[in-house]
Amino acid sequence: MAQYSFRLPNADYLGFPATTEAIVDTACKAEELGFDALFVNDHVIVDDSPRSASWRNVYDPLMVLSYVAARTTRVLLGTSVLIMPYRNPIVTAKMVATLDQMSEGRAIAGVGAGWNEAEYQALGVHHSERGARTTEYIRLWQACWRPGPTTFGGAFFSFENMHVNPKPVQQPHPPIWIGGSGRPSLRRAAEFAQVWQPTPTPLSDLTKNQSYLREACTRIGRPDVPRTRMSFRVNLSHITGSSHSGGDRPTGQGTPEQVASDMVRYRQEAELEEFQINFNGCGSLQQLLDSMDLFVQEVKPRVDA
Repeated sequence: MAQYSFRLPNADYLGFPATTEAIVDTACKAEELGFDALFVNDHVIVDDSPRSASWRNVYDPLMVLSYVAARTTRVLLGTSVLIMPYRNPIVTAKMVATLDQMSEGRAIAGVGAGWNEAEYQALGVHHSERGARTTEYIRLWQACWRPGPTTFGGAFFSFENMHVNPKPVQQPHPPIWIGGSGRPSLRRAAEFAQVWQPTPTPLSDLTKNQSYLREACTRIGRPDVPRTRMSFRVNLSHITGSSHSGGDRPTGQGTPEQVASDMVRYRQEAELEEFQINFNGCGSLQQLLDSMDLFVQEVKPRVDA
């Protein structure tokens, strides 16, 4: 059977405002319905560009997950993705370890390098350094999470014999998931990730990137290849009223049968066994809750058949 995680509405990306009620209600429902993990997005401060429009109201991801941890018992809790380079990595390592402790080992550290140059500028970090910082910060996280005092030497942070506690429950550390589909992100995934998590990607591009990821693992002598969990945008027309005719139907949009057919194609052609479900087109919290029900009742059984 395939695995399915769910993106919580901690941002105004669905056409209705992100609220505490929406986050908590969908988190509890997702656990009840059997989703294996919950993920939240990240942006701190964004500009007025059209691409930033969906990210002008974003609840802080780690604070959201700590609150959701107290309202759930089983489901895993992750960031998809935490924009790593403009956050202090030592502080963030402590926050993730604290989340892992307070959730009894349910944290997933999903990270990415980000794209919004104006956001970087506002936060006082050079956008051009984002790749180098991401790689160093992951290594710094791993150092902070090891037992005992921490020593680290890097281009951006260096210190000796310092104490950073608590350590995470999961050892050697919470799973690291890497987002992004550029070649640097894929090489970073080969070096660090348990899971590579791309955004919605056409099948031909996904299989090419998976091939590059395998090659990158071979080059560094890594015998196992990170699993792929692709974000899959789902718009169930039964709920949202959206419709497309003929060949212009976007992947993941339509009837439960059509959505399931799209997902089965990814399973067969890209051997994709894990999906991050992002419900789109919902104009209200009730539509989102109804979409979750319909997906589990009528889409998931067809994909798993």
